[in-house]
Amino acid sequence: MAVENFSADEAEIRRLDKVWSDAASKGAGNLDNIVPIYGPNATLVWPGQPPVHGPRAIRKAWKKAFEDFPDFHLTFSPVRIDISEDGDMASDFGKVGMAWTETKRVKGRTAKQRVKATAKYVVVWTKVDGAWKVLYDSYNMNAPEA
Repeated sequence: MAVENFSADEAEIRRLDKVWSDAASKGAGNLDNIVPIYGPNATLVWPGQPPVHGPRAIRKAWKKAFEDFPDFHLTFSPVRIDISEDGDMASDFGKVGMAWTETKRVKGRTAKQRVKATAKYVVVWTKVDGAWKVLYDSYNMNAPEA
Protein backbone atom coordinates (compact mmCIF):
# COMPACT_ATOMS: atom_id res chain seq x y z
CA MET A 1 0.00 0.00 0.00
CA ALA A 2 1.31 3.45 -0.89
CA VAL A 3 2.06 5.84 1.94
CA GLU A 4 -0.03 8.99 1.69
CA ASN A 5 1.55 12.40 2.15
CA PHE A 6 -0.65 14.25 4.61
CA SER A 7 1.56 17.32 5.00
CA ALA A 8 -1.08 19.52 3.30
CA ASP A 9 -3.74 18.26 5.73
CA GLU A 10 -1.48 18.90 8.72
CA ALA A 11 -0.68 22.39 7.41
CA GLU A 12 -4.41 23.10 6.98
CA ILE A 13 -5.19 21.99 10.55
CA ARG A 14 -2.35 24.19 11.86
CA ARG A 15 -3.80 27.08 9.85
CA LEU A 16 -7.27 26.42 11.28
CA ASP A 17 -5.82 26.32 14.81
CA LYS A 18 -4.49 29.84 14.15
CA VAL A 19 -7.81 31.05 12.68
CA TRP A 20 -9.60 29.60 15.73
CA SER A 21 -7.14 31.23 18.17
CA ASP A 22 -7.51 34.60 16.46
CA ALA A 23 -11.32 34.42 16.38
CA ALA A 24 -11.56 33.38 20.04
CA SER A 25 -9.15 36.13 21.06
CA LYS A 26 -11.35 38.83 19.57
CA GLY A 27 -14.26 38.09 21.87
CA ALA A 28 -17.93 37.34 21.54
CA GLY A 29 -18.22 39.47 18.43
CA ASN A 30 -16.47 36.67 16.58
CA LEU A 31 -18.84 33.83 17.39
CA ASP A 32 -19.68 33.79 13.68
CA ASN A 33 -16.02 32.96 13.00
CA ILE A 34 -15.69 30.36 15.77
CA VAL A 35 -18.84 28.26 15.38
CA PRO A 36 -18.22 27.35 11.67
CA ILE A 37 -14.91 25.72 12.68
CA TYR A 38 -17.01 23.00 14.30
CA GLY A 39 -18.77 20.31 12.28
CA PRO A 40 -22.53 19.73 12.44
CA ASN A 41 -22.10 16.82 14.91
CA ALA A 42 -19.41 18.44 17.04
CA THR A 43 -19.13 18.07 20.80
CA LEU A 44 -17.40 20.27 23.38
CA VAL A 45 -15.94 18.41 26.36
CA TRP A 46 -14.74 21.21 28.62
CA PRO A 47 -13.65 20.79 32.27
CA GLY A 48 -16.38 21.06 34.87
CA GLN A 49 -19.10 21.28 32.21
CA PRO A 50 -21.49 18.72 30.75
CA PRO A 51 -20.78 17.80 27.11
CA VAL A 52 -22.27 20.25 24.60
CA HIS A 53 -23.49 18.96 21.21
CA GLY A 54 -24.22 20.77 17.95
CA PRO A 55 -23.70 24.28 16.57
CA ARG A 56 -26.47 26.03 18.56
CA ALA A 57 -25.25 24.67 21.91
CA ILE A 58 -21.60 25.33 20.96
CA ARG A 59 -22.44 28.96 20.17
CA LYS A 60 -24.17 29.27 23.56
CA ALA A 61 -21.18 27.72 25.38
CA TRP A 62 -18.69 30.06 23.70
CA LYS A 63 -20.92 33.07 24.39
CA LYS A 64 -21.03 32.16 28.07
CA ALA A 65 -17.24 31.65 28.12
CA PHE A 66 -16.74 35.16 26.73
CA GLU A 67 -19.12 36.56 29.36
CA ASP A 68 -17.38 34.67 32.18
CA PHE A 69 -13.84 35.51 31.01
CA PRO A 70 -13.62 39.14 29.83
CA ASP A 71 -10.87 40.09 27.37
CA PHE A 72 -10.32 36.39 26.64
CA HIS A 73 -7.25 35.42 24.61
CA LEU A 74 -6.48 31.94 23.28
CA THR A 75 -3.37 30.52 21.60
CA PHE A 76 -3.16 26.95 20.32
CA SER A 77 0.32 25.43 20.06
CA PRO A 78 -0.01 22.08 18.29
CA VAL A 79 2.55 19.49 19.38
CA ARG A 80 1.37 16.53 17.35
CA ILE A 81 -1.15 16.14 14.54
CA ASP A 82 -1.95 12.65 13.29
CA ILE A 83 -3.97 12.05 10.14
CA SER A 84 -5.91 8.77 9.74
CA GLU A 85 -4.85 6.37 6.99
CA ASP A 86 -7.84 7.23 4.84
CA GLY A 87 -7.28 10.97 5.42
CA ASP A 88 -10.75 11.80 6.73
CA MET A 89 -9.98 12.18 10.46
CA ALA A 90 -7.17 13.71 12.47
CA SER A 91 -6.15 14.17 16.07
CA ASP A 92 -4.56 17.45 17.14
CA PHE A 93 -2.77 17.45 20.52
CA GLY A 94 -0.98 20.39 22.07
CA LYS A 95 -0.86 23.21 24.56
CA VAL A 96 -3.31 26.05 24.77
CA GLY A 97 -2.48 29.34 26.42
CA MET A 98 -5.39 31.31 27.82
CA ALA A 99 -5.64 34.76 29.37
CA TRP A 100 -8.50 36.91 30.65
CA THR A 101 -9.16 39.84 32.93
CA GLU A 102 -10.59 39.37 36.41
CA THR A 103 -12.14 42.22 38.37
CA LYS A 104 -11.85 41.98 42.15
CA ARG A 105 -12.79 44.15 45.08
CA VAL A 106 -9.74 44.82 47.25
CA LYS A 107 -10.11 47.02 50.33
CA GLY A 108 -13.18 48.70 48.88
CA ARG A 109 -11.57 49.34 45.49
CA THR A 110 -12.04 47.63 42.19
CA ALA A 111 -8.86 46.07 40.83
CA LYS A 112 -8.38 44.41 37.47
CA GLN A 113 -5.89 41.61 37.10
CA ARG A 114 -4.76 39.74 34.00
CA VAL A 115 -4.88 35.97 34.57
CA LYS A 116 -2.88 33.52 32.46
CA ALA A 117 -3.27 29.75 32.35
CA THR A 118 -1.95 26.85 30.30
CA ALA A 119 -3.88 23.72 29.40
CA LYS A 120 -3.46 20.61 27.29
CA TYR A 121 -5.93 19.96 24.49
CA VAL A 122 -7.03 17.19 22.18
CA VAL A 123 -9.15 18.10 19.19
CA VAL A 124 -10.50 15.49 16.81
CA TRP A 125 -11.01 16.80 13.29
CA THR A 126 -13.10 15.25 10.55
CA LYS A 127 -13.57 16.14 6.91
CA VAL A 128 -17.02 17.49 6.06
CA ASP A 129 -17.55 18.07 2.33
CA GLY A 130 -13.77 18.12 1.89
CA ALA A 131 -13.08 20.70 4.64
CA TRP A 132 -11.60 20.01 8.08
CA LYS A 133 -14.10 20.59 10.91
CA VAL A 134 -13.86 19.99 14.65
CA LEU A 135 -15.66 16.85 15.80
CA TYR A 136 -14.52 16.85 19.47
CA ASP A 137 -13.01 19.77 21.40
CA SER A 138 -11.54 18.84 24.77
CA TYR A 139 -8.99 20.34 27.15
CA ASN A 140 -7.86 20.14 30.75
CA MET A 141 -5.96 22.61 32.85
CA ASN A 142 -2.37 22.03 33.89
CA ALA A 143 -1.54 21.96 37.58
CA PRO A 144 -0.30 25.32 38.90
CA GLU A 145 3.42 25.73 38.55
CA ALA A 146 5.38 25.90 41.79
